[in-house]
Amino acid sequence: MKHIFVINPNAGRVNRVQEISQKLQEVGSLYDYEIYETKSRGDAKNFVHDYLEKANKAETYRFYACGGDGTLYDVVNGAFGFPNAEVGCLALGSGNDFVKNFPDVSAFKDVKRALEAKARPIDIIKVDDKYCINIANYGFDGEVTFAQLRYKHWPFVSGPMAYNLAAVTSLLFHMNQFLKIVVDDKVVLEGKGLLAIAANGFCYGGGFHCAPNAKIDDGLIDFCLVKKISRLKAASFMKVFKNGEHLTNPKIASHVIYLSGKKATFESNKPVAFAIDGEVFREKKISIEILPKGIKFACPQ
Repeated sequence: MKHIFVINPNAGRVNRVQEISQKLQEVGSLYDYEIYETKSRGDAKNFVHDYLEKANKAETYRFYACGGDGTLYDVVNGAFGFPNAEVGCLALGSGNDFVKNFPDVSAFKDVKRALEAKARPIDIIKVDDKYCINIANYGFDGEVTFAQLRYKHWPFVSGPMAYNLAAVTSLLFHMNQFLKIVVDDKVVLEGKGLLAIAANGFCYGGGFHCAPNAKIDDGLIDFCLVKKISRLKAASFMKVFKNGEHLTNPKIASHVIYLSGKKATFESNKPVAFAIDGEVFREKKISIEILPKGIKFACPQ
């Protein structure tokens, strides 16, 4: 197997290229590896895809996303569709929410344990022509993610702090809008709403437990939809939502629709902000479906 470390030098505001290189040299005789340092947003996706296009189809290649959830998104989208590709992760970003689906997050910060990891198939979500390994969020949450990307570049602002700042400003300027949500060909919400989430993993935004029942290998998408809500109610909702208590808290649960399914469409009457694993876009309508066991992911022991 060939091991390729795709490193985002800007992840976590610390360039880890030299650190990872030194750790690889310690075990270098045992593994066939190389390092690639990304040059711009989206570069990891193009690098992985082009690499696999030219690669020996009989050999297995494991690409480690060394960065945050955005780097992982790029590597997954570059690797998808190649049966000889595996995806691993070194969690070096400010959020790294996807790896929280595993018992030991620290394992995803250890080069040796990453190399020794065994790959297993997990689900991914197709969103139009893109691939989501963790969570796609539409509406208010999309606006929050847009703002979060801006705030996380501010000095001394961590990933969770950036999300909290973004949530507050979005409460002021990007509240309820028209949403039509169809899950497995059934309309489950049509009217004013706050947000819609399609989840493979259970948390995002630096630890907000939006889909507490989600599992990455059950062949289903967990959908969390929040109906129209006042600013006053939304402010109190944030803490409950962060802790994953929005399904059980009696003051909040009546505003939430939570269900699972295999496909959906999210639609509004105008282009709406949405995010896929932290990467942001705007569309009037998006189509979503689960791809069971769609990618092989390296899980450290």
